[in-house]
Amino acid sequence: MNTLVVLILAAFAAAAPGCRQSKSDSGSAQPRKIGGCDIETIKIGTGMKGAEEAPAEAAWIRVSSVKFGGNELYKKAAQNLMEALALRGVPIFSRSELIHIKSGSCWPPYAVEFKIKMTEQAAERFRLFLQQTPLADHRPTAERPEGYGPFFVTCGSGATDWWTVWYIK
Repeated sequence: MNTLVVLILAAFAAAAPGCRQSKSDSGSAQPRKIGGCDIETIKIGTGMKGAEEAPAEAAWIRVSSVKFGGNELYKKAAQNLMEALALRGVPIFSRSELIHIKSGSCWPPYAVEFKIKMTEQAAERFRLFLQQTPLADHRPTAERPEGYGPFFVTCGSGATDWWTVWYIK
């Protein structure tokens, strides 16, 4: 499991602004290979311009899914998550576009990641807040839905997951 998380973190690090990426013919996706997984970055309008460099100890929070939910779902969920973080006074260092793992053992296959300034204790308070907060017109649920639901939000630091909040329509 730790190897999988490291691979996912490497994929997100490679997607960070300033990294060399090649554009596909459509210009909307940028394919590359990370840790044995074929990765593409799909531009959906979530990337922050002029973001600070995230310190090594920065926590992360992701909107993720197992099945593709459509660009608008990820964009709206990411925007709503950004608003929730701002409402709670959580500084955001950076935010990715939609990362799609096309093939390989990396998981989950779709995610938008934020690098944030948050301790594990503050993250627990934020989890309680998210458990009461709809995102992208979806409501949180205490139990993991079948098939992992339309999307879920996971928070952690380094290769450690702190918690997950599940969302349903």
